[in-house]
Amino acid sequence: MYRTVAQLDSQMQSLAMWFPGYFTRIRLPEASVQGRPVHALRLRAGGGPERRGVLLVGGTHARELMNPDAVIELAVDLFVSYATNRDLVYGGKTWPASDVKLILEALDIWLVPCANPDGRVHVMTVDGMWRKNRATNPGTSCIGVDLNRNADFLWGVTQGQTSCSPCSDVYAGPSAFSEPETRNVKHLLDTHRIVTFADVHSYSELILWPWGHAPTQTTDPKKNFTKLPTPKCQPIQVAGYQEYLSPRDLQRFQTVGGRIRDAITAVRGRTYTSEASIGLYPTTGTWSDYVYSRHIASSSLGKTYGFTFETGPWMGTAEESFHPADPRPVIRDAKSGMVALLQQSICAIELIGARFFRAQAEVKALQQVRDKLLSTTDAGRDWIELFERVEGPAVLAMLGDRELLSDTAELVKRASALSKDDATELTDDEVDAGLAVVRRLRSRLEDPGLRKDLRAIETQLEALRGTPMSKAVERLMATPPGAKAPARSGAKGKAGARG
Repeated sequence: MYRTVAQLDSQMQSLAMWFPGYFTRIRLPEASVQGRPVHALRLRAGGGPERRGVLLVGGTHARELMNPDAVIELAVDLFVSYATNRDLVYGGKTWPASDVKLILEALDIWLVPCANPDGRVHVMTVDGMWRKNRATNPGTSCIGVDLNRNADFLWGVTQGQTSCSPCSDVYAGPSAFSEPETRNVKHLLDTHRIVTFADVHSYSELILWPWGHAPTQTTDPKKNFTKLPTPKCQPIQVAGYQEYLSPRDLQRFQTVGGRIRDAITAVRGRTYTSEASIGLYPTTGTWSDYVYSRHIASSSLGKTYGFTFETGPWMGTAEESFHPADPRPVIRDAKSGMVALLQQSICAIELIGARFFRAQAEVKALQQVRDKLLSTTDAGRDWIELFERVEGPAVLAMLGDRELLSDTAELVKRASALSKDDATELTDDEVDAGLAVVRRLRSRLEDPGLRKDLRAIETQLEALRGTPMSKAVERLMATPPGAKAPARSGAKGKAGARG
């Protein structure tokens, strides 16, 4: 019923051999502790340079048999949908073929279906409840390291479900990244532009995100793990410690987690919980915390949003919960959730920039406005959330209309130039050009909520005629969508244009 390690490898090899225009199979640098090769599969449509990447990992914990199957099946489903231009249907959830087309043409999808092949072999032949890899632990008869406690994030701090005992199921290992299986995943993070990561586990019907070691706070950036005393093999020593997460990133985790949850619920009505990892139990050295923490520990590294899925419900026994007799319903749930994660990893501005701007400077300038200014206020974050709701359907509409896409690119270029000159005022021509694009988009979208969002953008654009760029951004930071725009004292422009 469940694929063996050999079958998973064979399926990856076949996909890369038969469809090399879509799939690339890569042998990762290190074999498992017992010498088995570990492979990654990249899926994309079309050529061009490296894109925003999403990394999906399955099989970290050996006994969680469903998830490697779900990851490899997802790759097949996405390819078949793209190649045949057919919708992707998981129970009650339909992903239109146009959505799949955008995902495959906008992203590099990296998949490691089975990160822990030795453990999977052991589960399928010897011990169905084995969790760790199969490393020998010198000086003890106990076997294995928990690969999801072995990453270099507060490694060896025995907070909650993390242990320094080699006999424990949650043994962190002799050092951070001591295991070849974890170093393989780190290699992908180090060598490719991974913007989103998901480690797919079982069970509990959860979508988890940082932090796992401590409760979150959003007010004091100085209180973060880089300054936290971390004595090895002891829990956190600071009473009441809370880890900083920026308000913008907390919003992002909550938004994406909510959309994953909704995509899973639509399949057959199962309601997953989206929450910080500590809501399950405290941990250290986990993948989702590590991948997100990298940009904080080193400013030279890009930001990666890290998630953990816990697929499937409690089924009465641990064995049935980890590998149910019929895993297909849970696998469909998981695949729908992963598609939602992929969809939410697309950046419309970057996609437009890749098609029209060689240097991408325009894109980076607008991202700076979003991340350094808008993200610092409640109203600004409301605007970010609105833009993220609209961008997927808007990009699909633009890709079907070359003129609309070109006009939007010109707006991006002009907005980028204005963002670098705070004193330059938004002219009537610039505002009218923006309104024309928004109205054409609104005419193409059927969803009433999205049309309302676009109308809110129209209202604010009308109110910004003759406003210097710095003041325009300040207004967005102070005025949430749907609120009446502030009056423009003495501003140039058309009478009655305040919206």
